[in-house]
Amino acid sequence: MIKFFIRNARRNKLYYGINLIGLVLGATSTIFIFLYLQSELTYDSHYSHADRIYRVALNRVYPNNEVGWASIPAPVGPALQENFPEMENVSRMMGADVEVTIDHHLFIEKKGLYADPDFFRIFDLKVLDGDIQTALSQPRQLVLTEKLAMKYFKTTQAVGKQLAVRDSLNYQVSAVIQDLPDNSHFEADLILPMQDSFEPRYHNEWGTAFFFFTYVKLKEGIARSQLESKARQFLLQQMAERTSGMDFDKWLKEGNSYDYFLQPLTDIHLTSNLRWEFMSNGNKSNVQLFLAVGIFIIIISCINYINLSTAKAGKRMKELGLKKIMGASRFGLVRQLLVESVIVTLISGILALLLSFQILPFFNELSGKLWDLDVLIEPLFLVLVISFSLILGVVAGIYPALKLSSVYPTEVIGSSTKGSTESAQERWIRNILVGLQFGVSLVVIVSTLVVYKQNEYLQTVDLGYDKENLLVIENAYELNQRAEVFKNELVKSPHILQGTGVSSVPGFVNGATTYTTVESEGNPVNVSFLFANDEQSVDIFRLSLLAGRNYRAGDFTDTTRSVIINEEAMRQFGWTAPEQAIEASIKNTNGTRLLKVIGVVQDFHIHSLHEAIRPLVISTGMRRVNKLVFKIKESQAQLAVDEMTKHWNLFSSDKTVEYSFLDSKLETLYESESHTQELFSIFTLLAIFLAGFGMYGLSAYLTELKRKEVAIRKTLGASELWILKYFTFKQLSVMLLSVLIGLPIAHYLGNEWLSNFAYRIEIGLNLLLISVGTIIVIGLVSIGWYSVKAALENPVNMLRE
Repeated sequence: MIKFFIRNARRNKLYYGINLIGLVLGATSTIFIFLYLQSELTYDSHYSHADRIYRVALNRVYPNNEVGWASIPAPVGPALQENFPEMENVSRMMGADVEVTIDHHLFIEKKGLYADPDFFRIFDLKVLDGDIQTALSQPRQLVLTEKLAMKYFKTTQAVGKQLAVRDSLNYQVSAVIQDLPDNSHFEADLILPMQDSFEPRYHNEWGTAFFFFTYVKLKEGIARSQLESKARQFLLQQMAERTSGMDFDKWLKEGNSYDYFLQPLTDIHLTSNLRWEFMSNGNKSNVQLFLAVGIFIIIISCINYINLSTAKAGKRMKELGLKKIMGASRFGLVRQLLVESVIVTLISGILALLLSFQILPFFNELSGKLWDLDVLIEPLFLVLVISFSLILGVVAGIYPALKLSSVYPTEVIGSSTKGSTESAQERWIRNILVGLQFGVSLVVIVSTLVVYKQNEYLQTVDLGYDKENLLVIENAYELNQRAEVFKNELVKSPHILQGTGVSSVPGFVNGATTYTTVESEGNPVNVSFLFANDEQSVDIFRLSLLAGRNYRAGDFTDTTRSVIINEEAMRQFGWTAPEQAIEASIKNTNGTRLLKVIGVVQDFHIHSLHEAIRPLVISTGMRRVNKLVFKIKESQAQLAVDEMTKHWNLFSSDKTVEYSFLDSKLETLYESESHTQELFSIFTLLAIFLAGFGMYGLSAYLTELKRKEVAIRKTLGASELWILKYFTFKQLSVMLLSVLIGLPIAHYLGNEWLSNFAYRIEIGLNLLLISVGTIIVIGLVSIGWYSVKAALENPVNMLRE
C-alpha cells in the first residue's frame, strides 16, 4: 500500500503538495490553539483537592446595585475556621511588594504573598527543601520559590539561610518550593507569615479593610450549597454583632446586605470578574472564540482534502477499475485509500510538530504564555497529536474512499477520456463543501475584525480625562511626610508642568463606601473615593467641571469637609442637574461624616471599559500620599524621569523609585484583548490562506476535468470572457449563498463576545461589507488563475491530448 502511495504521490505532485501544505498549516494552528485552550481551561486544576477548594467572596448588596469583591475583611477566615468543622482548612492570603536586602543590595519582589499556616495544606505545592507544614507557623519565616532561592543563594537547599526583609528585619528561610505553575490565578515568589502582615486593628474590621483573599478546603462529602447558606447567615450575624453606631435591622430592610459565597477554585480564572481580583483573569468568551477558530480550521483542512480527492477521481478510476478486475474487493480499495489518507495526515502531523518547535517562542510572545519546548515532546501530547492525525485521516478520507471505490470497471476500462464527468449528486456535495468552507472563513474574518475594532476602540475612546504625558510615582508612600516637599521641589524642573498627590489614578481607582444625602437617608449610594492632597488633581487630569468650583488652595474647610462628585453620583443621589447638587450635603451611613458638594465633574472612566462608570467622590485632605502624578512637557519624558530619579535619590536613597506612565499603565487593563487580537489575526490569516489554497487546487482539477469541453466550446466560437464566466459564475453563486448563511452567524458570535464590555463598538454594515468583499476576492483570485489559463489555451492542443 505504501508503494502505491509513493507512486501516486510522484504522479500527482501538485495535488499532494497542496494537501500536505494545507494539512501542515492546519495541524500547526490546531496544536497552538490546543496549547492555549489547555492552559486556560486547566487553571488551578493541578492541586490535588482542587474540586474541594473554594474562595470566599463577597457580594455587597446596596439598595440600587450590587458589587462583588474578591478580597474580603481579615476576620472572616478565622471566624469560619472556628465555627465550621465542615471546613478542613482555611487560609487567607494578601499580595504585597516585598523589599529584600542581601549583601547591601536592595531588591523589590513584586510577587510577595502573606499567608496563614494552612496555606500549604490547601495548595499542595512541591517542596524542594524544608518542612512545608510548619513553614509559616512562626513570625519572621519565609518560603522561597526555586527561582528566588537560585537568585539569592545559588541553590535550592536554602533552609536556615537569612534575608533582610522590609525594615531590615532578618527573616529565616523555612522552606523552598517549586515555582508556581503559570496557569494559577495567583502569583507568588516568596511567602511570609500572615501574622507579620497587618496592624492588629484589622483583626476586628468586619465592614472595611477588604485586603484579604480567603480560601477554604471542604471535607470530603460536604455539599457546597448547604454550607454556603449557613456560612452566609453566620457571617451576616457576626457583622451585626460587631457593628456599632447604626441600626442593623433598618440597614437590612433598606436593601443592604453582605452576601458571602463560595467560588470553586477552578472557576475563578474564566468566570470571576470581581473587584480587587488577585490578578487579571481570563475571558470565557475568548476561549470559546479560539475553540471555534480551531474547529473552523480543522473543517477547512478536511474540506480541502475531500474536495481535492474527489476532484482528481478521474485520474484514479482506471487504476481502481483494473484492480477490481484483478479481484480486489471494495473493502480492500477503501482500506488502501484510507491508508493513503492517514499517511498524508501523519506526515503532516510530524511536520506540524517540527514547525511548532520553530515558532513556539514567537507564539509565547504573542499569547503572553510561557511554554517550554518540552511541552511538545511530552508523551501524552505526542499521543494526542498522533491520535488526532489518525482520526483526521479517517474523517477526511472516508468520503473520497467510498466514492472512488464504488467505480464499476465497465464504466472506465476502455474510456478514452483523461478525466471523468461529475454526477449531479457529486456536484451538489462539492458545492456544499465549498460553501461551508467559505462560510466558515467569513465567520472567522468578521470575528477578527470585531476583535480588532473593539481593541482599537479601547485604545482610542475618550476616557473623560487626559492620560497623556503623566508620570506616576507608584511608591510615593515611601516618602511619608516628605512627599509634599518632594513634589514641590520636582515641579520646579523645566521639564515638569504640574504635580499632585493621589490615592490612586483613573482606571485603577479602588476603595468604596456608602453615602447618602441628608434629605433621603433611605437611598444609600455605594461610591468610589479618589483622594487627592491638593486642588491640582482636577487640573492635571483635565476633568471637566460642569457646575460649582474646584478646591481652593489653603482653605481648611475645603480640605476637610468638601467634595467633588461625578455625574453618576449626582444621578444616584437623586439630583437631576449638576446645579442642584452644589452646596448640598452627603453623609456616611452612621452619620459621623458630613460632606458638602462644591463641584460636579463630567463622568470619566475610573475603572476599565469592561465596567460601567460608577459613582465617584473626589476628596482632598488625605493624610498620606499614595502616589504622585506629574504632568510633563511633551517629548521630554526621559529628561523628566532623569530629573525625578535624581530628586528621589536625595529624598530616599535606600528605596528604589517605582514609576510608570499613565497611558502605558492603562494598556495593561486590556492585555487580554491585545493578545486575543494578535493571535486571532494570525489564525484568521491561516484560515483564509487555507480556504484560498484549497480553492486554488480545486480549480486546477476542475479546469483539467473540463479541458475537452472547453476546447469544443472554443472551437464552436465561445470567447475567452465566456470561458472565464463559465468557470467563475457557479463558484461565485456558491460563495454568495455561503455569505447569506454565514453573516447572521458571524454577527451573533461577534455580539456575544462584545457583551463582555460595558462600552463597545457596534457591528456596522461597513465591517460586514469588508468581510464579504474579502471572501469574494479570495475566492475569485483562487479560481481565476486556472480559469484564465484554460480560456487562453489553444483548443487544438487541448483536443490532441
